[in-house]
Amino acid sequence: MKHSMHLILDSYSHPGISLFWKRHGLSIMEQLVPADFFITTGDTPLEKLVEREIWSGWKKIILIGTPNSIRRGFNTLMQSSQECRSTLEIGFWPLDLQNLATSISQSSLNLRPILQVFKSGHTLPVDVMKVQFIASELETKYFWNDFVINSTQANAETTFYIDEQNSHVNGKFRCRIAFHDEILNSLTMHPGKLTRTPVLKVYLKRDPALTTTERFKQFKQWLAADKKITENETLLKTGKQVEIQGNWANLTLNVGAIQDSVQGAHFEVARKAFSLIIPAKPIQTTESVRKILPAFRPTGVIANNRDGSTKIQLQFKDNSH
Repeated sequence: MKHSMHLILDSYSHPGISLFWKRHGLSIMEQLVPADFFITTGDTPLEKLVEREIWSGWKKIILIGTPNSIRRGFNTLMQSSQECRSTLEIGFWPLDLQNLATSISQSSLNLRPILQVFKSGHTLPVDVMKVQFIASELETKYFWNDFVINSTQANAETTFYIDEQNSHVNGKFRCRIAFHDEILNSLTMHPGKLTRTPVLKVYLKRDPALTTTERFKQFKQWLAADKKITENETLLKTGKQVEIQGNWANLTLNVGAIQDSVQGAHFEVARKAFSLIIPAKPIQTTESVRKILPAFRPTGVIANNRDGSTKIQLQFKDNSH
């Protein structure tokens, strides 16, 4: 059955998306010729549009917006039933600041390979991470990349069950359960990476028992060394199912709507959650976007001295002669 195309543009969430559409909207509409076209507004948020389009079923939905728009669209999609999702073909086109700057400065002709993916590209059923936990009631959430759970009590005892093997961790920690390494983007997705064996990767970062003075001293050392503060994670184990059980008061989740602590959480892979539109091979990569952006070499800068009374012109030496 042929799916009619429905295009959703989340221009309300970011002014850059509106500029992008003013630059390329006419060309996009001429090439895709969608059966329906929707733009978000203050009265019609993205979630409302996506939900309405999902429930009517049997269509191809293309969502254009910021990475945050894509996350919101994905969350709304996964709140629908499997039966409903099975009738859809979904395409995600995220535009971050770098992509927006590149796209707005280019001719609409450069968008033809992208539009061809959405117009005639094939689809592939994709897996996502499913998380279940009990807050006030049983909650089920879905995630594409990862999920973070924290132990907040120094005297806590937490048990990890990974494919029926268990590990015990005491005290505070930050745990990240990772699934897809790639961002949710129809244009950069590699088919081979989506068909590999689905496993969850459990990373652990222990919280060292430092006093306030020691933490301040450590922070000063980071600043003095001019180093980026990074989180050193350790891969605990991989598996298809993960369960984390702790004390009732010691586990918190990175879910904005869930403020209360939980006793545990169960993670598994939801197979063939929806059909994602992808190209035969990726047509965009982060590196290719960077190469397109022009590299501007400054000819001079203005530096102010301490009293602000004198401006000194600094000239760069020209080595071209």
